[in-house]
Amino acid sequence: MIKKSSLTYAGNTIYWLGKVIVIAFFFQSCNHFEMSDFNPDRIEPKSEGALKVYADTSQMLARIAGFSGPRQQVDSLIYYAEWLKNYQEDIALYYAQKAYDLATEKNWTLPRAISANRMAWSKGKKARFGEDIEDAMVDARISKRLLGQYDHSFWQVDINNLFGFLFRLDNQMDSARYYFEAALTSINNLETKEKVIIRNKVMILHNLATTYPMQDSLKHVYYYQQSDSLFQLLGNKENRARLWRDWALFYQWHKKYEKADSLYNLCLDYGNQYKDVNILALTYQAKGSLYNRMFRVFEKEGYFTKAIQNLRKCLEYEHDYQYRTYKFLGSTFQDSWAIDIDESHADSAILYYNLAILKAREVGAIRSMKNLSKDLAALCNYLGDRCKHSLGEGIETFLDKNYTAVVDTITNHNKIAFQRINKSEQRDLQVNATNKRRNQLWIGLAILFVTASIFIFAVQRQQTRRLKAEMEALRAQINPHFMSNSLNAIEGLVNTGNTKAAAKYLVHFSRLTRQILNGSRSATTSLANELKTLEHFLALEQLRFRDKLTFEIQLAPEVMADQVQVPAMVLQPYVENAILHGIKPKAEGGHVHISAHTEGKILVCSIEDNGIGRDKSRALKKASVFQHKSMGMQITEERLKAMGRIKGSQISIQDLKDDSGIANGTKVTIRLPYRLKKNFIPKTLK
Repeated sequence: MIKKSSLTYAGNTIYWLGKVIVIAFFFQSCNHFEMSDFNPDRIEPKSEGALKVYADTSQMLARIAGFSGPRQQVDSLIYYAEWLKNYQEDIALYYAQKAYDLATEKNWTLPRAISANRMAWSKGKKARFGEDIEDAMVDARISKRLLGQYDHSFWQVDINNLFGFLFRLDNQMDSARYYFEAALTSINNLETKEKVIIRNKVMILHNLATTYPMQDSLKHVYYYQQSDSLFQLLGNKENRARLWRDWALFYQWHKKYEKADSLYNLCLDYGNQYKDVNILALTYQAKGSLYNRMFRVFEKEGYFTKAIQNLRKCLEYEHDYQYRTYKFLGSTFQDSWAIDIDESHADSAILYYNLAILKAREVGAIRSMKNLSKDLAALCNYLGDRCKHSLGEGIETFLDKNYTAVVDTITNHNKIAFQRINKSEQRDLQVNATNKRRNQLWIGLAILFVTASIFIFAVQRQQTRRLKAEMEALRAQINPHFMSNSLNAIEGLVNTGNTKAAAKYLVHFSRLTRQILNGSRSATTSLANELKTLEHFLALEQLRFRDKLTFEIQLAPEVMADQVQVPAMVLQPYVENAILHGIKPKAEGGHVHISAHTEGKILVCSIEDNGIGRDKSRALKKASVFQHKSMGMQITEERLKAMGRIKGSQISIQDLKDDSGIANGTKVTIRLPYRLKKNFIPKTLK
């Protein structure tokens, strides 16, 4: 009886404990809001009157505040953002940001993912020619990471389409085509014929056409015809108008000016009918460019007049990125002056080139700055003091000042992008850690009444997760570290007037930041990407140390760098240590040699420098008032220990000496398992 009573008591205890755990998990799941009432298929065009109401933020926010709960508020904000995307893109982005902030505050994953997706599309459309594209990439990656938790066909297709769209804006056409084709494959594998899925398929076909070179007429015409027929069948005038504009650009490139002009007129008819400010701005600009080109070819003053009229009409609708319109205006006036239509048009050309450069530097459009500077400098070479009078200063001073400003703009954009991605990752780590601790409390109570073995397994699992969180936190700290050193060096070159070197290293900095962002959420990467990141890092270090640093990266022929997987950022701490403690203290500088080869199923990576050696470095460090502990190398060693069994030592450090026994550098050897990717993804063009 005593034994039965004890078992009954234990059973009742477990029963009530289980009931408490179920209730706790129920309330916890309610806070996650895994479902959303937002349905992309419900999005239909609104009248101009309705759009004006939705664009009144004070009125709409007051209406939203009166809703019954935050869930309805979030969904309404996402709908408003979607409706206004072609009417008032800035306000659409504002609503999407408000939805994202509220969903983040409530820790609602799906609404947060959808609003981040909407933000990425809005920022991508604003960055029409690749300006500040990294900010849109940050939102796209946040959306992709969050949507990865859900098996939803629409969002799987949309996220691939989004990345293709952003890579196309960044002029990475191979990468854009890869994502568009992945989206198209996903759609073709679906059995559903929902309207929103078909609409997405047509948009992807349209996008695919724009990734092929203009010379590839067959691809363009094939995809444009397919898209136009399906858009017409769906009655989708909005996207069909955008297709017409791209198709007109194709005809314009092939000198079929009448066909291009007729398609532009169709776009304007749609834009005026539905008050689509976005398509009106793009079309008037493209139409102005068309007449500008016809003016250069035929030298008829009527084409000059039409070009100016259309470009000035564009300025009535375009408020964010006006530099391209000003550039076309400047080019048109310069062409008019060149064929002696009006001598005063040279002054107008300088005026518009000046405005274009000022606008381009505001948005960080450094690629356009290069062409604008070339055109303005060529014009000023003819005009001499007349150009100086119009600009208010010499051409060299003017360009140097504006290049400095555009570098500052790009620097600020990249800083903001890094801060946002780091803040998002750190917040997710904190939320995950909080949720895990709450879950572990209830799971631990249940485990206590089941078996000790399950408890031990849970503890081991938690230790693994903690180590992973530490590694991700370390990676989040590395990004600002790269930025600080690199930007200071670039600023020094700009301040000394060395704009060519600044531009060269700005390219390395941009590519390095892109490499880091691309791998910001993955624990592993390909050896090719790892070496590419390292190459950009070393190039920036050369900028810091000038002629004191040289380097060489050597890869054995048998190593398939694109397919072999390595831990992300595994080599960088050792290379940085070699530069900082081995080469920097050496007066004449030094050389870093990185190599990789295989030994059976082992990948052997070596970092060798000809610096001062470890003994002298330790002595200098001990004498210094600054004591720095390399957490990067320590965490890297812990990561390698967790990778699995490897015959021999994983990390070995060898002190190099010359024939007389004097320290002559250090060699670090890292042994990793030679593991190939299961699914090979083409490497992004750089």
